[in-house]
Parts: sequence; structure tokens; C-alpha cells
Amino acid sequence: MIKNKKELIDLVILTLKYENAFKDGFIKYRLWAKRINNIINIYEHNITRAIFVHLVKEKIFEKQKSNRKIEYLFNPYQKKWVSPYDNYDGIVHFD
Repeated sequence: MIKNKKELIDLVILTLKYENAFKDGFIKYRLWAKRINNIINIYEHNITRAIFVHLVKEKIFEKQKSNRKIEYLFNPYQKKWVSPYDNYDGIVHFD
């Protein structure tokens, strides 16, 4: 039995918050779609795409264009995401 769209969206948001998906950073749509499919256990592209588009419109996902790719960040908290590699200078320090 297919649940209604609101229940599926709430399930996706709750699961991604539980998995702390914000720390995964910006990822392509294809990978987010696979995660959503695994969460809702429905493997139909139309349903996955509808859920994802709704989450982007509600600003649960943040969009970033880099080069020719569009990547998305799960950001329901509206926080600024800082890459763990921003402060990396490439030098190894031994104490």
C-alpha cells in the first residue's frame, strides 16, 4: 500500500536528520535519489523525483552549482556548511 505524499516526505526528513545527512555535504541528485528510495522502499523514479522536488521547494535541500554539475545539501537547519577541507593546508604536523 502506497502511503500519501506527506507521510513519505516526513519519513524522508526524519530519517535524514537521524542519519545526520547534513555532514555528508553537497552530493549529486542521483545519490540522494538512491537514499530516498531506500528510505521509502519504493523504487519508482516519478515518486522519488516528486519527493525530492518538494524538498527543494521547501528549502530542505540547498542547491549549489559547481562547474557543470548541480549538487544538493540536506540542510533543514539553514546553517552554513563548512567543508572539512577548507582549513586543510596539506602540511603534516608532528607534535
